[in-house]
Order: sequence, then C-alpha cells, then structure tokens
Amino acid sequence: MYPPPAGPELTELQARELDDTFLASDPFKYFCSRISSLLTWHERAPLASTPLPPPDSGSVRAEFNQYLQRAAADGPFDELDVHAQVAADALAVRHHAAEALLRFAHVRLAPPANTQVRCLWGELAAGPTHIADVLRGLNAAAQEADASERALRALVEPKSREAARRSSDITGACNVLLAWLEHAANLMSPAEIDLHAAHNKVKHGLAVRARSDMRVSFVTTPPRADGTVPLSAFTGPGVLDIFDQPVLEFLTRDQKVDGHRQGLEITQLRLKPSAVLAEAYMIAMAHGVLFHVAGVEHFAGRDDLQDFQAPAPHPGYPVGGPRPQDIDAHTPLGMRFPLTTPPGGGQAKRRAGIGFRDHFLDLQLDHANRSRARVVDDD
Repeated sequence: MYPPPAGPELTELQARELDDTFLASDPFKYFCSRISSLLTWHERAPLASTPLPPPDSGSVRAEFNQYLQRAAADGPFDELDVHAQVAADALAVRHHAAEALLRFAHVRLAPPANTQVRCLWGELAAGPTHIADVLRGLNAAAQEADASERALRALVEPKSREAARRSSDITGACNVLLAWLEHAANLMSPAEIDLHAAHNKVKHGLAVRARSDMRVSFVTTPPRADGTVPLSAFTGPGVLDIFDQPVLEFLTRDQKVDGHRQGLEITQLRLKPSAVLAEAYMIAMAHGVLFHVAGVEHFAGRDDLQDFQAPAPHPGYPVGGPRPQDIDAHTPLGMRFPLTTPPGGGQAKRRAGIGFRDHFLDLQLDHANRSRARVVDDD
C-alpha cells in the first residue's frame, strides 16, 4: 500500500516508496531471461523429430492445455517458421532494451530541472511520449560542460568513483557502455533502413512478413544459354551476400525527404538472430549498470529497509568490449524499394538500394529486362 494523495505532486514519502519498489527490480535479469528463452527455443523447438514431452501436472503448460482443451502449443513446428519467429522477436527484444536504456539514461543524464521531489519511476512514467524528444534531451545533455563527469557518476557507484577515475579498465568499460547508448540511439532514429519503423510495424498489428526461406546474393556470373546458373557462382570472390539470414519485410508510407512526404515503400531487413541478441544483451547491460548505480544511491544509508529492498546486482563492466562495431557491423542491414510516387507529385527521392550501418548504396534496376534462372549443381 502506498500513501494516499496529498496534492497534485508526489510527496517525499510517496516518491521514496515508489522508488523502493522500482529500484529493487532487476531489469537486466529480465532481458537476459528473454534473450535466453529465444536462444533456447531456437535450439530446442519441438520439430517433427523432437516432440515435447507431456507436461508436468500443475505446470503452466499443463494448465494452458487444460484451458484450451487441447495441446495447442506443443508442436511440432516447422524449422523455418521457428527461425523466422526468433528473428522477429530478437528485433523486438533489442528495440525494447534500446528504448529502456534511452529513457532511463534520459532521467539520469538529463533530469528535469523543475522537479522538487525526485522519483525516478515517476519521471520515467511522465517523461517524453516521443522517443525523438528523449534523443534531443540526451543530445543536449551530452553538450554540457560536465557531461563526462555526469556519465561517470551515472555508471559508477559513489564508493568506487575515485578508484574508477584512476582505472583505465573501468573508464574504458564505461566508454564501451556509452558506445552502446549511442548505438541504441541510432537504432531508434530515422535512417535509410529504418529499424525503428520496422519495430513499430511488428508491435502495432504485426504488419510484417518474417521469413527464413529467402536468399539474395549479387553474383557476376550471368545465366547460361540454357537458363541455368552454376552453384559455384554463389561461392566465388565476386559474390555479395545480401540475405543469408532470416528477413523481415515491412511497408512504410510518408517518409520525408527535404520536408516532402514520399510514397509507399517496402523494406527487406536482414536479421541475424545471434548478432541481434548479442546487441540486445550489451544494450541491456548498459541499462543494468545505470539501474544498479541508481539503486545504490537510492538505498544508501537507509536503516528502514526490508530484506527485499536492495539494488539489483551489478551486471559487471565490459572491459575490452565488445563495442557495436565488433558485432556483425559490416554486413548489409537490408534493401529498400519504392512502390509509389509521392502523394504531392513528382518522382520518388528515396531510391531503391542496399543499406549498411554507415552508408546507403543506390541501385539502378532494369525491371524491363529482368529474367529468371535456375541454380544447378556444377556436377
């Protein structure tokens, strides 16, 4: 039970009790559990050859089956469907972790100036609705003269700060965590291959197609006269693999170029589950460190705490990395194709092409002379 209202603002007692609850949670373990569940499911999903054993009496699965009057989720599942689902859910976990990190960093690094009684949980709940406003606040905070000191204080608990300033390992690890904060901001920002739009299409109605049965490669070997292409053409030095992992296809409309809305376009997003989940883990670790330090500060010096009221365990510092550029950083993000012209007239200014993290390559496609070919074994 929490103290009743005493006015339009939180009282000090209310703020303290709210943060007693919130800062005793462990969001890093939450994200680790979600990541582990996808990795385990990818390996052990019940296929035709590996059915699930009967559920234990009283288990969640047994109760689920009882409610539905059938073993509705026991499988077997098609391996391609499982791979596609894991890839789409990996994107969702990474995006969830990124938004959690950015919003929590916002209240720690760019706190509101007009709050008399601080309550981190309340500030998160009442923070900016749009992620663009969160990013603007973080960018502004990063330009302040004390930005580096503020970041260190948010990432290192009070008793360890002086030692951290003298430790190249800890300062280096803090820089790794800040690199993941920047990467999270990039994931949530508009781009040529718009990952934020992809997540919104997953979240709002699943208006996407997740698939793991599609491969796209650029090869320099043309089809032979009989309409075949040798398999060896896809393994030589002149090959660029675009899609060698599951793909998420989604439609977007009204992207803007120079302030003008564009038409409908389709994006095919490459999702390598191991890499996406590794990024999600590092983003969650950065969030977990921020959360731990905030909890240590909140609970410090208290003699009125119950056993369950304590900061979450420290996730550890990533000494030596990895940084964002160490995880699948140079492979294509995906491909984009315009489908309609802008509603205001004129030609589409967002061209077809292949997107990477740091650049976008336009493609000139000769649709009129497209052809089909069949891949055959060289033997």
